[in-house]
This record gives sequence, structure tokens and C-alpha cells, in this order.
Amino acid sequence: TKLINGGLSMAKTSIEQILQSPITIQKIDYSKNSEAPHRYEYPSNSNVHLLKTGLMGDLKGSCYLIFTAEEVEKINKACLPEAVLKDDSDQAKMMKMGFLTEIDNMVAAAVITEFANFLGLELFGMVPSLHVVKSLEVNNYLSEESEQFDTVIHFKAVFHGQELDITPHFVWMVQKEFMNKIKEIS
Repeated sequence: TKLINGGLSMAKTSIEQILQSPITIQKIDYSKNSEAPHRYEYPSNSNVHLLKTGLMGDLKGSCYLIFTAEEVEKINKACLPEAVLKDDSDQAKMMKMGFLTEIDNMVAAAVITEFANFLGLELFGMVPSLHVVKSLEVNNYLSEESEQFDTVIHFKAVFHGQELDITPHFVWMVQKEFMNKIKEIS
């Protein structure tokens, strides 16, 4: 959990830089599933934004940052100009989605750097991709994605700040060698 706390601390710093306002991590839930997949429960069949960053370098994997539609609205409201928020044009929609992938890029890069430094490995994030799915499809999507990896690590953090209060899910799908390297160092 020291590694996860360090990674989330780096993610918090990245989010603070985006917001230009301090935030705190109030709570972290953590679980590692090698056999049974974690089940995500969302209150309705609303859109969920899955931001995926593939890992390359010494170890392979994928990391996901998952926001509800409500959290995406909060992020946009806290960070984007009002003119963009009120604009429903295709260009404004692309700007909002581009902003979300840039947040993922910054957060993923911070966490990947923390992991790489801790493990003494060369790890890099690929360009993030955004997948908007219905909340009822999240578990199937992640289950299909996890088939190529040995270990799935889930953590959820409550980020609380003056402008923003969100609880994103972080999911890491990694090769068995990733966990072996952590055990070797610990």
C-alpha cells in the first residue's frame, strides 16, 4: 500500500496543479484480485468515462481512471471557462473530452513515474484513450480488458477540495512480473 499511497499522492499533486487549488485525499479503498473480478456498482445506467493508458517499457499493463458523468461535470465546471461549458457544439464537446484525457495523461504519468522509480524500472504511459460506456457495461468492459493480464489492482480515493469533490476509481491491470517485482523490493 506504500506504493499506492505514493502514486495517489503524485496524482493528487497533478490534480492540484490543474485546479490551482489544494485538495486532500480523505480515504483510500484498496483491493487486489487475481481470480474474481472486482464489481463496480453505479446507481443508474448513466455514462461512465473510462480513461485508459497502456503501459510500455520493462513491464506491460494498462491503467484506468474511471469517472461518473457527475464527476466529469464537476471537473469541467471547476476547470473550464463558462463559455465552453454552455457550448454544445461538436468543437466544445471535443474540447471537454480532450481536457479529460489530458487530466488522465497527467495523473497516469505521475503514478507511472512513482511506480517506475519505486520499482527501478523503465515504465512509460502511452497516449490515453477515452471510452464512454453505460454504467451497466463497465464490469463487462473491464473483464474483457483483464483477460490479457495476471493481476488486477483496484483502488478508489476520495479527492476533496474547495472546487472539487470526486471519488474516481483507479484500476491497474498488470503482468505477474509487476507483482513479483513489488514483492522482491518489499
